[in-house]
Amino acid sequence: MSGLAGRAALASGIAGLLAASAAAIVGATVGDALWVAVTVLATGAAAFVSVYILLRPVALSVRETAEAARALRGSSLSARAVRTTGPTAQLTHEFNVMATEIEASSRAITAEHARLEAALAAAADGIMAVDATTDVQYANPAALALLGMEESEVVGRTLIESVRDYEFDALVREALAGESVPQPRVVPFGRDRTPLRALAVPVAEGGSWAALLVLVDLSDVQRVDHVRRDFISNVSHELRTPIAAIGALVETLELGDLEGDEQAAFLSRIHNQVERMALLTNELLDLSRIESGAIHLEPEPVDLASSVAEAQAALAPRLEACDVRVEGPDGAAPPVEADRSATVRIVTNLLDNALKFSPDGSVITIDVRDEDPLVAVEVCDDGPGIAAQDLDRVFERFYKAEHSRADDGAGLGLAIVKHLVQAHGGTVAARNENGRGAAMTVRLPKRFVGREPRVPA
Repeated sequence: MSGLAGRAALASGIAGLLAASAAAIVGATVGDALWVAVTVLATGAAAFVSVYILLRPVALSVRETAEAARALRGSSLSARAVRTTGPTAQLTHEFNVMATEIEASSRAITAEHARLEAALAAAADGIMAVDATTDVQYANPAALALLGMEESEVVGRTLIESVRDYEFDALVREALAGESVPQPRVVPFGRDRTPLRALAVPVAEGGSWAALLVLVDLSDVQRVDHVRRDFISNVSHELRTPIAAIGALVETLELGDLEGDEQAAFLSRIHNQVERMALLTNELLDLSRIESGAIHLEPEPVDLASSVAEAQAALAPRLEACDVRVEGPDGAAPPVEADRSATVRIVTNLLDNALKFSPDGSVITIDVRDEDPLVAVEVCDDGPGIAAQDLDRVFERFYKAEHSRADDGAGLGLAIVKHLVQAHGGTVAARNENGRGAAMTVRLPKRFVGREPRVPA
């Protein structure tokens, strides 16, 4: 307050000078007119100086506050008015408090916008925002991927111009009208007729965002549902045949018209059908455990040539009965870190599959080769090969090519191979060998990179 007190004392002195001047004017004679004029001029100058001294700090404070306001209106949220004493002290204080609150609010809005942007960008579902005239204001990466378009082709255009689908446009217009509760709708989209579940909802007080269009790709859901239906159908089919056969055989036995040898033959056939159902059930259980990750793998150094030898020994009776010879592998192959019993089953299933399609007197070739950092096992037969449309599906469960429909197998052997190999971090492939039949190849990493077993809940 020392500056203000000084300026007040100065103004008081000037006021006294003005009073003295007034007294001098009243008591002056006409002869003293010149003196009076000089005195008045001096007094006026002193008054002007007094007023200037008093108002100059106020003017400077107001000007600095105005400059800070202009900066705050621009991009400098840290701008503040210089704190002063005197008449404008309260003004600058309140301005600075307001500026601090504006800066905090702006930073909070910026952070909220960044979080919203990150959430929308990371969303797996497509999200589009449109204004009241259906012009697209925003489209997240998932929406652009579903539409197969770039951002520049979507944002800034009307929805119908961007997506070229009247059902989406109708959904958005219904949401903007607000005449009914938004309901999702499945819309086949694009040339591939991709099933998309679309839902449009209005955005209250959303500024330029008047409505949101949410798109969910149902392709995987429909694929899983298709697989489920196929699974139920295939299991029912595979069980129906042996159950029907057992029922017919039992009915025949109940008639009691069979001799001893015939009864023994019928019982043997019943036993074979029971074994077939048991094999199907065990393979289903094994496949389920492998797919769910519940199988326990114990990786250790495994010589794949020895796994081939074990598989060949297990199938020796069938190989001899069909007069099918197995050749290979030639030379030594590097060991792999794998579960020994799993590798034996992989090779056994591959060899069993090749034997099913090998004509009598033919040769099955097994090759084990180093493809650092992998080791490949390839089984090639002299059968009819695989149709081009079946090559990508032979490792699906229950899948059978047309020429193998009469086979007693359930179509699970190669599916088990695929999932066991994937559990080790490897890959499977099928192709047709020139001049021969089909070639099935599995590749296992030399170092175990498979998953840890999971205990089912």
